[in-house]
Amino acid sequence: MATTHSSTDVGGKTPLPESLNETEGWYLLTVYWLSSPNDARVRNGELAAELDIEPGSVTEMVRKLSTDDLVHHEKYAGVETTTRGVRIAESLAWRQCVVVAFFDHVLGYEIDGRTAYRIGFSLPLEAIERLETRVENPRDDACDRIRPDSGRCFVTACAE
Repeated sequence: MATTHSSTDVGGKTPLPESLNETEGWYLLTVYWLSSPNDARVRNGELAAELDIEPGSVTEMVRKLSTDDLVHHEKYAGVETTTRGVRIAESLAWRQCVVVAFFDHVLGYEIDGRTAYRIGFSLPLEAIERLETRVENPRDDACDRIRPDSGRCFVTACAE
C-alpha cells in the first residue's frame, strides 16, 4: 500500500518526506527520543539495545539517515538528529500522540505506542489533523504513555 504524504507544511506540522519509510522513521524517532533529555549523542549500541536489534543493522540505517540529512553521525561519538531530522521526528511523535489520544478518548481503547506509530505514519497529514479535532487535548497523557521513562512530552507544540 502506497502512502501519500503532503508536500507542504500545514499548520506547523512537518509533512513526511516521500523517501522516508516506516522503519527509517522509527529509527529517527528513537534517536530523537534517546537524545532529547539532554541533547546528547546516541551511540549505536544504545540505539541497537533500545530497538532490540543487531548493532550492524543500526550502522546501516544510521548511514542511510545521514545520507538523507536526518541525522549526523561521528564515528565513536555517536549520532544526533539534524535540524531537519528534529522537525520530522517531532512530526512523527505528534502523529503517534494524536493516534494514541484518539484511540483513548474517542474509541475507549488503549493502543500500544508502536501500533499507534504505524497508523500515524501511514495516514496522510490531513487525516491526522482531522483525528486531532476529535479529541479535546490529544497530548494530555499520550507522551507519558508512549515513553513512560521520559517524564516529559517530546512534541514542541505540546509544551506550549
